[in-house]
Amino acid sequence: MIAPRTLAQRLEDARVAQLVAAIVATLKPLFPGVEVRELPGRIDISDIIAGDIFPPPMIGVTFQRVRQPINVGGSFDLPVELVAYIVTEEMAIGSRAERRETIAHALGFGLFEILADPDLTLPRWGLTSISLPEDAEMRPLVTAASFGKGVGYYTLTWRQSLKGLGGDPLERMPYTAVEAVEDGEIVLFPPDLSGAPV
Repeated sequence: MIAPRTLAQRLEDARVAQLVAAIVATLKPLFPGVEVRELPGRIDISDIIAGDIFPPPMIGVTFQRVRQPINVGGSFDLPVELVAYIVTEEMAIGSRAERRETIAHALGFGLFEILADPDLTLPRWGLTSISLPEDAEMRPLVTAASFGKGVGYYTLTWRQSLKGLGGDPLERMPYTAVEAVEDGEIVLFPPDLSGAPV
């Protein structure tokens, strides 16, 4: 049975939001000179073209979909589809002028490198009960308007599962009993079967 929980209690277990924040906190020191930020949701290329809300070079992280398969034990894993938006423009790096596409590819490779970390620590973002990244891919999103503005716009997506959420319906309820007198002896009713095999 699902018990009532206050908003404060639910916020303590808001693991999707915690995941995005943990990813941003991990990436920031690994990309000096690049704006790494948490986004409230998916962004459209028109939002980038229209203003200076997303100054390049930038990596913006959010999730784009959450699914909820139920496991046999009653607890469930929560697969989260994550996305990093890479926004670039042509800029001088040292004495060289670099194309926006080249900068986007470099940032994307850096993200792939982190997702494939052989020590298996970075792609867990300092969290427990989380799977390793799966199905990572990077795609360019190009329009005539973005090309004319000199903006490079890429998305890098991957999936990770938050594990062991919810309760176990097979878990036994706490045992409670009352004392009764039977044939002059004090006995417990009902008998304690909490340790009996199912």
